[in-house]
Amino acid sequence: MFELETRRYWFKTKRIFFSHRPFDVTGCHCVVFHAAKSKADAAGFQRASGTTLVIDLTQELDTIWKKMSKKSARYSIKRAQRDGVRVKLNDNYDEFKDLNDSFRKKKGLRPDFFCPNVLKRYGPLFVAEYDGEIIAGQSYVADDNTIMWRVGASKRLIDSDRATLIGNANKLLVWEAIKYAKGKGLREFDFGGYQVGDRYLQLVGYSAFKKSFGGDLVERYEYRKYYLKIYKLAEWGLARYGGLLAQLPCKPKP
Repeated sequence: MFELETRRYWFKTKRIFFSHRPFDVTGCHCVVFHAAKSKADAAGFQRASGTTLVIDLTQELDTIWKKMSKKSARYSIKRAQRDGVRVKLNDNYDEFKDLNDSFRKKKGLRPDFFCPNVLKRYGPLFVAEYDGEIIAGQSYVADDNTIMWRVGASKRLIDSDRATLIGNANKLLVWEAIKYAKGKGLREFDFGGYQVGDRYLQLVGYSAFKKSFGGDLVERYEYRKYYLKIYKLAEWGLARYGGLLAQLPCKPKP
C-alpha cells in the first residue's frame, strides 16, 4: 500500500493504492482508495467495483510466458525486438507526458492527474524507442507486493503507417514491465482494469490486448470520501463541463 497527494486549485486529495479496506485519513479534502482488494461498507464512503486481470508473479517467468497468447502477444513481442525497438526504464518523463497528453486528447479523454514529478517518485515508467524516437510508453504504480498499469500512450493514432510496429512495441513494454516486477520480487501484476459486459464491446480491442497476456479475472474496488462538500460539487461540475480541474498542476506527498 502507498499514498500520494494531488492538489487542484486549493483542494487536496489523498490517493491510496492497494489497501484491503478504506479508512479515514486527515489533512485532505477528499480521499480515494484505488484498487482496493476487499468489499466493505464504510461510513461516508462511496464504493464502486470493477474487474481487472492479474498475473501471479510467483510463477516461473517461463510459465508466465507460455500462458500468453502465442499469436497475439509472444509473436508481437519477438517481432518488436527483431525490428529494433528498445525499452528504457525511468527516463524521458517529460516526453512521455507530452505523448500521453496528445494521446488522451486524440481519444477524447480527460488529462491524466499524474505529472512528471509524481511519475518520478511513484513509477516505474517504461518507454519504447525506435530509431531514437519515443513511439510508446506506459506508466505504472507499485508497492512491495503489486505493480499496476496506470496509463499507456503511443503514437499509433497519429502514425498509421507504423501502427503494427507501435502495437508490437506496446506489447513489448508490458513484457518488460512483467520481467521488471518479477525481478523485484513483487507478487502481482495488475492490468489496471478489464472491461466485461456491454462496455467490453466498446473496448474490445483494448480488452483483447490485455487478455492476450493471460492473467486471472478478479474484482477490485474504489472507495471515495469527501470531507468538504464544495469539493464534491466542484468535481462534479468541472467533470461535466470540460474537466478543467484535471488540467491543473499536481504534486506528490512530501
